[in-house]
Amino acid sequence: MFRNRYKLIVSIIIIILLLLGNVYAVPYIRLIINGQQVYTDVPPQIVNGTTLVPIRVISETLGAKVNWDGDTQTVTVDMPQYTLEARTVEYFWDVYSNNIENVQEPKLDNSVSPELKTLLSKAYELLKQKAPQVYEFVCAYILEIQEAPLDKSIAAVTDTATHIVTFNSSYTKQAINFPGTLGVEVIATTLAHEAYHESSVCTGTYNTAVDNKTIEALAYAFEYGVAKQLGVSQDYFNWIKTQIINNLN
Repeated sequence: MFRNRYKLIVSIIIIILLLLGNVYAVPYIRLIINGQQVYTDVPPQIVNGTTLVPIRVISETLGAKVNWDGDTQTVTVDMPQYTLEARTVEYFWDVYSNNIENVQEPKLDNSVSPELKTLLSKAYELLKQKAPQVYEFVCAYILEIQEAPLDKSIAAVTDTATHIVTFNSSYTKQAINFPGTLGVEVIATTLAHEAYHESSVCTGTYNTAVDNKTIEALAYAFEYGVAKQLGVSQDYFNWIKTQIINNLN
């Protein structure tokens, strides 16, 4: 599936370059790929009103391998094996499209305490009952969960390189003692919060040019929507809104 998507992406880029060739025609044709100017041994040319660009430089810039078979006069373009991020996105869409019957919940590292295991189990059940699509979203984008001591102001953190979410062990101890169902609701919305970060990285929408506080505000805004589906207390709603405001200021 993803090999076909890559081929489609390459085709779309070539078409766009053909359509926009005139934009870069003066004083010479510039080749822009993903916002970066690319220099080629053979410059792009306009032939009979059509802009021609070297396929090798475009393909290799996108991570593909280009081969020329002189005997058959054939150019082959092989896209790389798709990345962990690509597989994760594909898995999500398979889940979302109901192509997978048994959704796998995130793997639990040995560091996860019995208390957190209990909270996670109840959080998954809550999401399945009241926000099933968010449950699928969490299962698709969070690959593994760990637990470790973190800064006291942090409930959990996402490693964007390994796609592992680490919960703060001290926060877990607090959540297990929250009144009523608040502890489970907090863990459920935190899962959604971290899954939002994961999805941003995997889908390429994570913008490193944007400051961390703005990124956090967006994640809290998503968390707020999930909290609304779960029907959490007004106090918890207000706390999430405060986090959004604080990160935007």
